[in-house]
Amino acid sequence: MLRLKRAALRQTLLGRKHGKSGTRDGSVCWKVMPIRVLVILAIASTPVVLAAQDVPGTAVPDHFDHDPNAMVVTDGRPSPSKDELVLLPDHVIRVVIDGIPLKLLVTADASGPVAVNPAVAVNLKWRATAEMLWDYGDGEPLRSGVMWQRLDFGDRSVTRPVMWSFGRATPLADGMIGIHQLPYKRVVLPLSAPIGQQTVQRFQLKRFGSQQAQRIGTDLDADGRKLKAIFAANYVDNIITAPMANYLASRFGGGFLPASEGVLTMRFGVQRRTRIMQLARPLQLGDLLVDRFAVRLEDYGKARHVGEAGTNDPRFDPNEIVVSDRKPRGRVDFLTRIGRGQIAHCSALTYDFDREEIILTCGPPPE
Repeated sequence: MLRLKRAALRQTLLGRKHGKSGTRDGSVCWKVMPIRVLVILAIASTPVVLAAQDVPGTAVPDHFDHDPNAMVVTDGRPSPSKDELVLLPDHVIRVVIDGIPLKLLVTADASGPVAVNPAVAVNLKWRATAEMLWDYGDGEPLRSGVMWQRLDFGDRSVTRPVMWSFGRATPLADGMIGIHQLPYKRVVLPLSAPIGQQTVQRFQLKRFGSQQAQRIGTDLDADGRKLKAIFAANYVDNIITAPMANYLASRFGGGFLPASEGVLTMRFGVQRRTRIMQLARPLQLGDLLVDRFAVRLEDYGKARHVGEAGTNDPRFDPNEIVVSDRKPRGRVDFLTRIGRGQIAHCSALTYDFDREEIILTCGPPPE
């Protein structure tokens, strides 16, 4: 039975014969019959147009193999403004795709097409019209089938590319959708109940990557070097790759904390070992002091130049001036994800596409 299900998913994923593609949390390759197009996220390019395909609709179970331990998801709330979407605290919205209501987790960190769990594609008997390869830096790139679908949000509908792979896009819903894929000019993500006096910070909204694999974030200054900062409330920790950890540690005095090993689960169920690195000199994003990161180990390189944070390490003495001549190694992506732990004292995160700004509303920072 397991072999039959796997075969059905492979047929659904690959569909007809079509070209190849690839992306590193970074670069994207599309496979579209019969033309091959390679896209690097740092380079803007013309989007690939895929042919639409009629897909038979079939009865689909409501549960779609939901994880019983996952949080309960609910629908998004209507907003007084027709161009504003106010999500519920779980950041999940109900969308009808191919006649079936699905629950999608909304996040700014979801690059590329709308991603659904493989059970959705199998039960609806979708056949891919294109393929994307996602390079997570370790071994064979992860393949995802892609096709265009109509998404009905209740008050409006749009056509978007939808992808799926062998792993689940998220255990918290039927799939995941990026902020940039929503048909609203303003999106509000509640974070926590407001506590104390609230302050508002505004950041310039930036679109990073190509149109095929876009993320929404803002710039984070690192001594004159602009880093790409993505608010990723679906993760607890701030996250960076090993080469990025080398880069920061060589300039801001970073060290791994003892007993800080962990495992990070990313989209499609990809897992990476992590360790927590602390900076002696924090980065500053508005009023946020960003000094701790979960470092992804051994995917895009090794964090050989980070070192250990020992007891009474002078680098972490606030009265000391940190100077380092260590050199970073590895391919640096200059990307950091800001996790919900960093903004735990904040009550709302708003994306205003008309004004091209990200608004962060926060209470007093923790002591």
